[in-house]
This record gives sequence, structure tokens and C-alpha cells, in this order.
Amino acid sequence: MTGVTRIRRALLAAVLGAATAVGSYAVAAPSVAAAAAPSFVQKVTARGHGSSLGVTPGSPVTVGDRLVVEVGIWNASKATAASVTDSAGNTYTELTHFQAADGTEMSVWTAPVSAGGGTKPTITAKPTSAADIGIAALEYAGLSAATGSGVLDVQAHATGLTTGAAATVSSGATPATTGGNELAIGFYADSGFGDTLTTATGYTSRVNLSPTTDMELLAEDQGTAQGATPAATTGTGPSTYWLMATLVLKPA
Repeated sequence: MTGVTRIRRALLAAVLGAATAVGSYAVAAPSVAAAAAPSFVQKVTARGHGSSLGVTPGSPVTVGDRLVVEVGIWNASKATAASVTDSAGNTYTELTHFQAADGTEMSVWTAPVSAGGGTKPTITAKPTSAADIGIAALEYAGLSAATGSGVLDVQAHATGLTTGAAATVSSGATPATTGGNELAIGFYADSGFGDTLTTATGYTSRVNLSPTTDMELLAEDQGTAQGATPAATTGTGPSTYWLMATLVLKPA
């Protein structure tokens, strides 16, 4: 074999080897980071009577977090929540509202924290007329920053009247969730029957404003998997008009 032939064969082998390597190269699929599970940061509650009621967080809020606000309202003329605002100028969207047979209304409002980071903005609920008011404001990290109702995946709610004995009441099951690492928050309200409220098994208690004689509130949460149908429950007292909701919020 001549020197020229050896060189040609070596070049051919190199070319074929490179072609084989390219042809068999496995392209790695791009990795997709799973959304982190949302986490509870802080809460603040208050109850009273009047044309508005405000609460101020104990610690500064963080830009990128989300505020979720439960409001309970009752008066003889069946007042409802007209607005929720805060002193930093964040924009709140009402995700749900409904009334019990005695006229008590529960509503849930939310805003992504885009203003007032590092401060303690006062969050204020206003009814359509002077009423008994209860407010619970919760701050979460890791929830979607979507504006409007874009953070909400699914929800369910129910109302009723317990009989002469204490009972466990439920929002009913939500439709199946559409994503993983979402957060199911259960909300309960009544117009103050002196009940001692209890949290559902599997949920973490975040708010328990009870027993009172004007407005009782409870909020509880748990993480959910895709396809879940959570139904929050609360233990309440006898002869009580109650409201219960489960809202499932999307992660960031």
C-alpha cells in the first residue's frame, strides 16, 4: 500500500467516523423546572362593625407575593362587599362571593403584590352599607402573579344551616384541578354564633377567628396534585347559618 493510499483511507475513515457520530448523536430534551409549591407567609385578621374595616400586616409584604383576602359581612339589609383596597395601591380582584339564607355574605379577593414591597400596607374592606365585618388577609409566596382572576384554577362553594347539633360542613368538591403544585384554600364564614371552629383533616389552619358573636372566619390550606378534586370542611356549632368555599390557586 502506497503512502498516498494510506492517507486517502485514513481521511475516508475519519469522514465516515464523523458522519456516524453525528447520525447517532442523541439530542437531550430541554429540562423544564417544576413549579415550586406555594408557601404561607403571614396573616392578619380583624372584626368589627361600620362602613369599613382595615387590617395591617405584622411584617412588610414582598413584591411578587400574593395577598388573598376573605371578607364576611352581615346586616339586616343583606349588605355585600363593595371593595377591597390597600394603601399601597395594589389591585384586588373578587374571585367569589355568595350569601347564606340569613344574609351573611362571604367574598374572597386577591392581588399580586406589585406595590408597597418592604412596607406594611393597610388592607381595607368596604361593605355597601354599615355592617358587621370580618376580614382575614393572607400573604403567600410562590403563587401565580397573573392579574385579574388568572390565578384561579377551580372552585366550589356551599351554604346551609346546621341543626341542633354541632356538625362538619363542606364546600363540596371542586372540578378536577388542571395543574400540579397548586394550592387549595378552604374558607368558612358565619355571622357570629359563638361556635368554636375546627380545621379539616389534611389541611393546615391559617385563620381561626372564633368563637365570636359578630363574625366568625376560618381559612385553611393544602397543596394539591393535578386532577385532584379538593373539598374543604370545617367543624362548626349547632343552629348556625354557614358559608364554605374551596378555591384552588395556580403556582408561579
